[in-house]
Order: sequence, then structure tokens, then C-alpha cells
Amino acid sequence: MKSISDLSILIVEDEPLQRAVLAGNLKRMGAQKVLEAADGQEAIQLMGMHGVDLIFCDIGMPNMDGPQFIVQHVEQARSEQGTQRQFPMLVWVSVLGAGMLDSHIRLAKSAGFTVVEALPKPLSNISLCYVIELALALSKPRRQRRPGADDALRNITDDDLLRAICDVDEFDVWYCPQVSPESLRTVAAAAEVRWNHPRFRKLRPEQFMALIEQQGLGLVLFYRTVNHVLRVQQKLKAYGHCLPFSIKASAQTLQTPEIVDYLADRVRQHQLSPEQVSIVLTENGAPVRSVHLSASLNRLRIKGFGLALNGFGAGSANINMLSEMPFTGIHIDGGLIGQLLRHEPSRSMVDSIFDMGRRLGMDVVACGVDDLETSEALREMGCQLMQGGVAPPLKASEFLHAVRRGTEAPSCDSAQVPA
Repeated sequence: MKSISDLSILIVEDEPLQRAVLAGNLKRMGAQKVLEAADGQEAIQLMGMHGVDLIFCDIGMPNMDGPQFIVQHVEQARSEQGTQRQFPMLVWVSVLGAGMLDSHIRLAKSAGFTVVEALPKPLSNISLCYVIELALALSKPRRQRRPGADDALRNITDDDLLRAICDVDEFDVWYCPQVSPESLRTVAAAAEVRWNHPRFRKLRPEQFMALIEQQGLGLVLFYRTVNHVLRVQQKLKAYGHCLPFSIKASAQTLQTPEIVDYLADRVRQHQLSPEQVSIVLTENGAPVRSVHLSASLNRLRIKGFGLALNGFGAGSANINMLSEMPFTGIHIDGGLIGQLLRHEPSRSMVDSIFDMGRRLGMDVVACGVDDLETSEALREMGCQLMQGGVAPPLKASEFLHAVRRGTEAPSCDSAQVPA
């Protein structure tokens, strides 16, 4: 299995001190092949002599700046007859604002770089960990078919999955409104990852997440989802609304030591509050090291993030986990909610979960609420928050438009934070 020591990394930066600091940080992380260039011209020469897996590139530089470097690299690649080299992963680093960074991501994508990120200076070690994680995932040998009972899933290759979370056209996040049964007013939202691909877009979000976890890319998926959610929250804040959002992650992903610091760092950079973000623990992924998971969950709470248990009432999401971990919320399994009206034992179980949530001071979300009759039954049982077909998921642009158009979302002055 590859490690950072196997990666060939190129730093293109005109400021000697910043170049030295980045190179030093990478070497302390275990990198052994680090190349340095003071501008785009030196970078082109080095790439002619060495294979490169990952490029950190400044945007504004003398002699040959970042955009010129991209153009020159593409022209040189095209002039090399008979070669079919894949472009390395590219990370723009700059003090420029988010708008300029997004513009440069689009520039590199149009030039043929399939995996492009953009990070503000100064680079934190947390951001570097994310970049290295993604670069290592890209360097793994890929299978062309995967075993499975479903033909549609068997035909998904590892290249498909890498592209699914690296390509801005394929990776998408939709937003499920979480509404009050009393008023159907949106008081929070849950992020739902989707695969915008003509052949695979019909995969359920949980299927997509499971495939990504099997490929070992759960951490990368989480990071990309976090960044998508925080950008949407930042836009909502500019409109005067502060809506809490929840993001799903597996135990395998959450046991990563750096994940809490990365999340806190990104929230701080977006000038948001940790109380506006809740992490929902799912069952996806391989067995975990309980000590590492417990440490991460406790650190999330220390930092001020909400923490909810997904799928309560089914699978392994149980009372024992609630008693051992610092959860602030419960998401009731949609299958249990779906039986509410026709199965008295299910109704009694749901009623008991609401009562337990009240006694423990936890927020309880009823998932899979697809009709008004179920919504009314939940209201009578004291449910305060539900999601499902009664308020279908929306694309980010549609969700933002809906919030701007109406007055149903709480303002920044009045927002209450469910788990």
C-alpha cells in the first residue's frame, strides 16, 4: 500500500520562505520526493525530468505565473507525440479570495487536470492531510469491475468512483429540509451526497456512500461534503439565515485523528459556528477501533459540534451506543417510521424513542416521513423535527432559492440548533 513517501511532489512558489515551510511540513509528514520551483518556467523544466504525482502551485508569480504554467504544461503535453500521460493532481495555493480560487479551479479543469483543489494561504497541516489522502487514493491501482449481486454496481469501476468525488460535474450534494410537524417550517437541513452521472445517478445516497467507503475514500468524501455544506451555509448567512446542517459520516471515517481539527479549521475559515454543524454517525464502513472513534466523538463535542446517531431503531444503532458516546441527537430509522400507521408495535417503539429523547435532552429527528398522515401522527406524538417526502431534497441552488424566497427558515438572530 502506497504512502506519502511514494509520492513525487512539486512545489511551485516564488516566495522562498513559504516554499521552504511547505516543503518542511511535507517532509515531516513523511514525504521523501519533494521538488521545488520558484516559478512556472522552473516547474516545466523539473516536470520534464521527473514524474510528478502532486503539484502545489501559487497563482501570482514573476516570469511565469500559475495560469501561464498551466497553459505551457498543456501545450508541452500535447507536443509529446505518442504519450498518454495523466495529468498530476493540482492544488492552487494563494491569498486570493474564494471567487478567484474557484475561477482557477475551472481553468485547470478545462485544461485537462481532472483533480484540482484550491487552498488559502497559509496552508494548515489539516489541509495538507486532506490533500495527501486524496493524492494517495488517486495513486492506488484500480479494478475494472467489482463483485456484487447487482449488475449496475458490478459495472462501477474504481476510476468511476474516484471521478465521482473528484469531478465537480459528477459529485453533488443535495439538501433535505428538516421541518416542524406543527408548521412544516424548515428549521434545519441534512446534506445528502449524490452521484450526478447518467448511468449511476439512480443509486441511492446510502449506496453511493457505501461504495466510496469500500474504496477507502470515505475521508475524502467527508471532506468534500463538509466544504460543500459550509459554502452553502456561508451563503445562507449572507442572506440573514442561520440554518443548522447535518453531515453523515461512518465510524471508520470519524476515527481518523485529524478529522475534528480539519472540521473546526474549515468552520472557522468560513466564519461560521460549530453549533450550526452536526455530524451523524452511520453504519457504513469496516470495523473500527473503538478508542479512536470515542476520542473523535468526544473531541467533536468539546469543539461545539452536534453529534447524532443515525438509523436508531434498526441495525446496530442502539441504546448501548447512546449511553457510551456523547450524542446530542437521534435520527429514527425511516423503515420504522414507515410502519408507524399500520403496525402498532412500531408506533409504540417510536413513541418510546421520543420519550427517551426528551428525558435525555436529545433532539429526535423522524426520517422517512413521506405523507401528511404520518406527519400528523408524529405531531400528536410530540415530534419536533422530521425529514422525508413531505419536504423533498433539493439541489443547493434550489434550496438557497427556497430559503431566500420564503420566510420559513430561522434568521441568524432566532436560529435554534437541533442535532
